[in-house]
Amino acid sequence: MRETKFIEQNKKKWTEFEKLLKRKERDPDRLNKLFVEITDDLSYSRTFYPNRSVRYYLNGLAQSLFFNIYKNRRGKGSRLVYFWKEELPQIIWESRREFLIAFVVFALAFGIGMLSCAMDIEFPRAILGDAYVDMTEENIASGDPMKVYKEQNEVDMFLGIALNNLRVSFLTFISGLIAAIGTIGVLIYNGIMVGAFQYFFIEKGVFMESFLTVWIHGTLEISAIIIAGASGLVLGKGLIFPGTYSRLQAFQISARRGIKILMGIVPIIVAAAFLEGFLTRHTETPDIMRLAIILLSLFFILSYFVWYPRRLARRGFSKPLEDEKLLPTQASTMNYKAILSVGEIFKESFSFIVRHLRLVLLIGIILAALYVSTGFFLKGDGFLYIFRENTDSYLYIPFISALKQVFIQLSLIFNYSETPYLFIFNVSLLSLSTLWCGYMLLKETDKEPQYLNFNNADFGRFALKHFINILVIMLVLNVTMFIPNGLGFFLFLAILPICGLWLFVSFREDLFFYSSLGRTFYLLGNGWGKMYGLSLITLLVTIAVFLLVNSTILWFYFEVIQWNFDVEKSTMKVVAELFTATTSMFMFNIILPLIIVSMGLLYFSLKEAKEANGLMERIENLGTKRRAFGLETES
Repeated sequence: MRETKFIEQNKKKWTEFEKLLKRKERDPDRLNKLFVEITDDLSYSRTFYPNRSVRYYLNGLAQSLFFNIYKNRRGKGSRLVYFWKEELPQIIWESRREFLIAFVVFALAFGIGMLSCAMDIEFPRAILGDAYVDMTEENIASGDPMKVYKEQNEVDMFLGIALNNLRVSFLTFISGLIAAIGTIGVLIYNGIMVGAFQYFFIEKGVFMESFLTVWIHGTLEISAIIIAGASGLVLGKGLIFPGTYSRLQAFQISARRGIKILMGIVPIIVAAAFLEGFLTRHTETPDIMRLAIILLSLFFILSYFVWYPRRLARRGFSKPLEDEKLLPTQASTMNYKAILSVGEIFKESFSFIVRHLRLVLLIGIILAALYVSTGFFLKGDGFLYIFRENTDSYLYIPFISALKQVFIQLSLIFNYSETPYLFIFNVSLLSLSTLWCGYMLLKETDKEPQYLNFNNADFGRFALKHFINILVIMLVLNVTMFIPNGLGFFLFLAILPICGLWLFVSFREDLFFYSSLGRTFYLLGNGWGKMYGLSLITLLVTIAVFLLVNSTILWFYFEVIQWNFDVEKSTMKVVAELFTATTSMFMFNIILPLIIVSMGLLYFSLKEAKEANGLMERIENLGTKRRAFGLETES
């Protein structure tokens, strides 16, 4: 189309758009429609009239609306005010059921703690520990029952308590990933502990002194734990009850809301730590002043987290929550003929796991149970030494110690020099995991109709066809772990992504293992950084998952069983070790598919970077479209 004809056809709507921009009262629907049409015209002019005045005119017209909209956009300060004044109260109101459940669970656990102490005088020792109970009894006998709050420097106490409470709150939140069971466990544990703690002072006849001292900071601190519990329940809700959204979309929404709720309690935790570090220690403060601080703290919590959201809801919120803009549509499919970034590949890998979550969970628990039961049947308690260090309570374990324990546990799972039979176990486990996961990924990327569901016959043929490849590659990977002094473990981590890519190349291109190895190194070319960047992300996810297992409140449930049932400690220890082993291997079988899928999807980006098949196809399609619309003949 000639430029003059193009201008003649469209100048009427351009003029109308200019007039609309100048008016104070505008028709938003008409303005939106014209803006879309003008941006289309701008795209057309950039293609066919790149150096003509019409392109500059349309570009300025589009920019004028953009600047008109965004010139009054909120700055950082106003966004922060909006968060505390509007957004967080609205999220609290939308999550009021989770807040109520968190409060009820904590309150019931508090009552159970007090009732248990009333029925068993030794119960506080089981909860609080002998050392704390003995120390407190000595302080009560000396006439200063709250002496424990005076023994540490104010600043050190403030910082230590703030960091510990932030960590516990984050643990409470992230435990919601375990179908909210972990979060409920944290609430129960803390509720029973606080109930036992409070009844202990009642039984010793110093209730009023303990109440006026402890609840100066405890009002905010306990409220923060309950609110963190609500954030964990919000997080877990998205995974368990996705509603009309896809599970991934529901999780995205719930995770955003949960994190924002968690952010909302950070000032409360800091304030509670300040009160505990600087004010709680002053037991000589008049009772009326201490009671006033407690009541003011309670008034603030009830006002901001109960009354204020309810008031805004009755008045009507100014706008819907931004996360509600996510539409309940199916997850987008990956473009297998494009060069994707590390973040995009990881996102697609995670989406794959979510799409096949039921199968991932089912196969994960089957393989974990098979692995642990076989090991326990063959070696008895000797098999469980790998997991023995994890059977203590890790609720309050320091982060560095827990992180160290993760690496120790991961290395012990592959400690072939001391336990050679683990070599057979792990080669078998990795082969089975790789087999089904590679099969599902290959079928999805082929996009063939018969590959929409898991087919036993197809899977059997696939397994027979690629059995030798998988076995050889898994043997190469696991042989590295025979190298002593921890070097084998780091070599294992280094070649794991290469082996994952090597496997998928053999699957996708139907090559024997020695041919696919050469093809793998060819595709890597300059993609080593991308491969190891992707590996680093999955390693961080692995560490996070195992930290969750090692510090999970699920161990509290074993303690509850011991409190209420006459079970020998040796028997409970074996049960706990079996549970740890099964849980750890289950988590391992959740992470392993993520690694395999990420390397499989990396293959497509590396292939496109090397061979540019997708680019050539797009160029050909562009030429076809131009001929179809007759654009090549226009001057």
